[in-house]
Amino acid sequence: MPLSSGTRLGSYEITHVLGAGGMGEVYRARDSKLGRSVAIKIILEALGADPDRVARFEREAKVLASINHPNIAALYGMEEWNGQHFLIMELVEGETLAERLQRGGLPVEEALRIALQIAEALEAAHDKNIIHRDLKPANVKITPEDKVKVLDFGLAKTMQSEPAGNVANSPTLSMMATNAGLILGTAAYMSPEQAKGFAADHRSDVFSFGVVLYEMLTGRQPFQGETAPDVLASVLIREPELQRLPADLNPRIIDLLRRCLEKSPKRRWQAVGDLRSEIEGLMSAPRVAASGGVPAAPAKRSWRRAMPAALGSIATGLITGLAVWQLKPAPARETTRLAIVIPAEHALTGIAGKIFDISPDGRNLVYTANGMLYLRPMASLNAAVVKGTENERNPANPVFSPDGEEVAFRDEEDNLKRVAVGGGGPAPICRAGGRVSSMTWAGDHIFFTTAEGVMRVRAEGGTPEAIVSSGPDELIRRVQMLPDGDTLLFTSVPSSDSPDRWTNTQIVAWSLKSKVRKVVVKGASDGWYVPSGHLVYMIGGALYAVRFDLSRLQPVGALALIVDGVRRSALAVGVGWFSVSRSGALTYVPAPPGLVANQLELVVVDRKEAVTSMQLPPGFYQYPRASPDGNRIVLETDDGKDAVIRIHDRVRGGALRRFTYAGRNRFPIWAAKGSRIAFQSDRQGDAGIFWQPADGSDAERLTTAGAGESHIPESWHPHDDVLLFSVRKGAEYSLRAYSVRDGKVLPFGDVRSSVPTDATFSPDGQWVAYTCCSANSRVYVRPYPLTSATHELPGTGVPHHAVWLPGTTGLVFNQKAGYVHEIDISPAPVFAFGKTVVKPRKIQTGAPDVRRAFDVLPDGSLVGLSQPGDPETKGGQINMVTNWFEELKAQVPARQ
Repeated sequence: MPLSSGTRLGSYEITHVLGAGGMGEVYRARDSKLGRSVAIKIILEALGADPDRVARFEREAKVLASINHPNIAALYGMEEWNGQHFLIMELVEGETLAERLQRGGLPVEEALRIALQIAEALEAAHDKNIIHRDLKPANVKITPEDKVKVLDFGLAKTMQSEPAGNVANSPTLSMMATNAGLILGTAAYMSPEQAKGFAADHRSDVFSFGVVLYEMLTGRQPFQGETAPDVLASVLIREPELQRLPADLNPRIIDLLRRCLEKSPKRRWQAVGDLRSEIEGLMSAPRVAASGGVPAAPAKRSWRRAMPAALGSIATGLITGLAVWQLKPAPARETTRLAIVIPAEHALTGIAGKIFDISPDGRNLVYTANGMLYLRPMASLNAAVVKGTENERNPANPVFSPDGEEVAFRDEEDNLKRVAVGGGGPAPICRAGGRVSSMTWAGDHIFFTTAEGVMRVRAEGGTPEAIVSSGPDELIRRVQMLPDGDTLLFTSVPSSDSPDRWTNTQIVAWSLKSKVRKVVVKGASDGWYVPSGHLVYMIGGALYAVRFDLSRLQPVGALALIVDGVRRSALAVGVGWFSVSRSGALTYVPAPPGLVANQLELVVVDRKEAVTSMQLPPGFYQYPRASPDGNRIVLETDDGKDAVIRIHDRVRGGALRRFTYAGRNRFPIWAAKGSRIAFQSDRQGDAGIFWQPADGSDAERLTTAGAGESHIPESWHPHDDVLLFSVRKGAEYSLRAYSVRDGKVLPFGDVRSSVPTDATFSPDGQWVAYTCCSANSRVYVRPYPLTSATHELPGTGVPHHAVWLPGTTGLVFNQKAGYVHEIDISPAPVFAFGKTVVKPRKIQTGAPDVRRAFDVLPDGSLVGLSQPGDPETKGGQINMVTNWFEELKAQVPARQ
């Protein structure tokens, strides 16, 4: 969090913020001891706990302290205050060269004067074996006295310690990356070797110096592009347009620039001292006469006789060259890979749905983090909250408009809204009527999916209409309108409690006109048609592509693996984290190395938000439930083939102990006294409920499921004499109560719900909390034994997954992704809800249409599931492949 005015760091009082970069925030401050104004650079709070980042901060201090030159901002010292590291630096007044260049190019004389001082600063640094690596106009300050100061040697590194990079590494435009193989600095000022991910040396500063001098003389950058990857490509393959330099420029300056901007470091100026000496010699004669100032060779009269033949040769050459040029195919645009680093302080949110989108033209990226909506232009290193959305509550499923000028999203209460990329207040579109799992913006309409199916609404706002209804055992996700304007493409997913939901997915085409439904691909999800003529989709954690015949709506030819290792939600099928722009850019969140798709880690999140792993290998874990004393965790492991119940002993540690063997066994819960475990099993044909002593001895049947039914144990009464369970038939859940004493089953009210009820007895057994009744769910509390009294949890949003806090009358429930809510209940003398407290808990709680994926331990901590390297707890990155269509066509050609 930025420091406010008046904050004191020892003897320094913060006045105001000056700026921020990848390494730290910079403030103007007052030194009360010496009575002077200084600049203070503070390491970002999110990086302060990282020893490697702190070490780099200390190295920066040593680098600056070793340089004492009038053209380099001085370092006064490095201090620490209450664990916060910061540098005290010279406060340089004035404007940056970047600000000066916003008014246009400079006169030659002024440009050379500034260039000379920059060269002198670089020479002093190079003499101490230090390179800047991020020279650009924003890092050059011009004081009111016209003195030049080079700032921010934060990317500097001694030349002797820099290892060679590896171009195979996906480079990133990150001010925070320090490893070789990663691109540092700003794209437009990088040397070709930096753009390729190779190590930088003093000649890299020479190239950047040339770029800055060119911009001072022309008012424009020599290497340009619409996106950062385009700029990088320009640096690598294009030559600067020297003809844009002033016409009266001394030719020696042009030669000087040409040698600075050579692609090969060996052909550049080899020492800044030589470059500085050349500039000094040019200061007295920066311009030449209009005639060029260069004596012309004596003319020979024979030129008159040779003119006709010469003109004929020139004309023939021009005609021939033009014909060849017209027939020559345009060179293919180069494919570039880079990584977009998500700042460490940005925790990606909304992980059960789409978390980011790339604009159709590939210029902008939008993502959800920290419960806010961020925009990251590709030409920038920084992301910022979309203006006007600062007060939005947990926006999710962002999607760009076809023109890229707006972003649509859903808020926490499942309202759809749109906002201009440039900022402004969000405009309402509609009330979704259920939890939105995916959206697409096609033409004038937005298509979105809920538990009910596919809905359509006008982008300008209106009432949504149902287009496709979900089947009785189906959820629909990842919807797209195909180019014909009639066919919807979407992923069909089996219901949340189907054991084969990961493998029995389908990609479906559906016609708006004929209502004909066609299965395009079986066993795959996240189907997306791209303009290159291919269908891309996910199988497990890998992205595949195949040619696609739009007229017949079917794949053609062989399937090709495109990316092995794309992150996807482990709690929601059909949510692969990739996006493709119309311009041909592929973006995706990479999966951690070695992570098998859908595998999760078992963790505990305490009331202070600390996350502790239970030190078990990642697995296909589901529905963890804690024993009454909190010492044991029972859970289901389901890889789509075998569903097994296992137990983890938190006290003894070690591997999971297998608890069940016969049949597929799912949805375990502990009896109230912790001596038994109830679970669903198909060991005798139906999906009824059994219970079994915790020591693993023989199981006993409790309920028998009817045809098409699935019985799911929910909660035991504290006396262990009554079991609440839900009956799922088709897409509907109902609640029942089973009596151990007489084996009778009675309905619990008239609960009819399209989402899991997650019913749970209160610790005293006098109340039952449950979720009902649609994707737009609510939580209800009713007395036990049942009466007509019904109490609805107050507040807005979509509350779900309620569970009682052990030993209290308080409830924990989920409403806002990445957070849990706690509320006290006063049952007597008059039933009343207390105030809701919202607490961040970085754990996967699950959407309303899936069963509760966490439980509460006796101390109020949560036990649940997390993806290894989960972006909910770490910054992470989004990989980008530009001009990807060309590569895709080569991998999956039109004819095979």
